[in-house]
Amino acid sequence: MVSKFSTFLFAGMLGLVPLYGVEYDGEKSYMIETKYDICVVAPQVDEAIAKGVKVIDVDKAKGLFDQKAYFYDARAKRHYAKQHIKGANKVYFDLSKAEYIVAKLPTDKDEALVFYCYGESCANSYEAALAVRKLGYKNVYWLINGFQKWKEKGYPVE
Repeated sequence: MVSKFSTFLFAGMLGLVPLYGVEYDGEKSYMIETKYDICVVAPQVDEAIAKGVKVIDVDKAKGLFDQKAYFYDARAKRHYAKQHIKGANKVYFDLSKAEYIVAKLPTDKDEALVFYCYGESCANSYEAALAVRKLGYKNVYWLINGFQKWKEKGYPVE
């Protein structure tokens, strides 16, 4: 672990990857930005199912899209702005509270809500789906394949 961090730190100093230093109350943290869209902690399918989140693939998501389900994009803001599933709302992460903020939730807690991000290795949509499930929404779906698979299938984007 130390070896990998040292390599990243060294690469950042050489300018191979952007390296950002942030200070919180005298403690320094470093963030390294890579060109890949990955999450540090992979989501757990079994855990999602146990907590009431329905794990679906891109074809099932398209069926829900056709039934006018609500879609939520948990990718980085810049990727959402560039392109997203047609009609999808943005999910925001509030760093000050360490929680996901989902705007435009329907008042009816029986509505179908579909969360997506980059794909199977990304935990953003998984975490957002769990957060909404805790609010009492019953039909919460996690599109495990992510936006790229949706786009590859030629499904609606904007």
